[in-house]
Amino acid sequence: MTTLSMSPGSGGLVVTRPIEQGAALMRGIEKAGGRAWHLPTIEISPLRPNPERMADRLRGAQWFVFISGNAVQQGWPLLPLWLTQHAQLAAVGKQTALLLKTISQREVLHPTEGADSEALLAMPALQKLTGQKIVIVRGEGGREWLKSSLSKRGAEVLYLECYKRCLPHLSMDVLDDALLQNAAISVQSVESLRNLWQLCDEAHQQKLQQQPFLVTHTRIADAVAALGVSNIHMTEPGDAAIIEGWKNLKAHHGH
Repeated sequence: MTTLSMSPGSGGLVVTRPIEQGAALMRGIEKAGGRAWHLPTIEISPLRPNPERMADRLRGAQWFVFISGNAVQQGWPLLPLWLTQHAQLAAVGKQTALLLKTISQREVLHPTEGADSEALLAMPALQKLTGQKIVIVRGEGGREWLKSSLSKRGAEVLYLECYKRCLPHLSMDVLDDALLQNAAISVQSVESLRNLWQLCDEAHQQKLQQQPFLVTHTRIADAVAALGVSNIHMTEPGDAAIIEGWKNLKAHHGH
């Protein structure tokens, strides 16, 4: 089959997740009969805050809110048991909550609908927070909306920043091969998208504009559209939903 006879997206999926998180999605795509290319556009670099200073600052927290799977993997091992044993745990999204529940062996508050800060903040348990200390476990930088919203509800909000996201050094050979096969592009954060564009020259960017993108949030969809991409498909977060989205895309093109 020549490239010209293939519909965009029918050749497989480019996975842009960090190295630690892309494997399961790639296996799922391959099991569904597609080919997966891994182009991790974010590199996760752990941060190691001073344990004594960190524990002293976070002492007495009523809540620990984990923003992502990376926050769980990098942040939970930093927290001594005495710091969290009387606190409640919360997570943004089902996938993060499942990982946190597995690693902590504790109950985790998370929204059943939606997988963003807005969905978490709509939950009844987080409405009245006067005098409570809340620790947001996250990477360096990011949106301030969650902290601002919790503060308005009377909470004292602190960050535990346990990793930083870096622009990796990548060969474009993987992307070249994927584009030759008319692969779809999976993007699960605005930062991942920005890094992808930064890593590409103008010729690659023009090719990407012709490909279908699978995204998991309206914010990401808007950012993709702003880069001149028109073929954008929304899925729910999580590997299963992304795989199903890719299968629907493939079926729609008759391959």
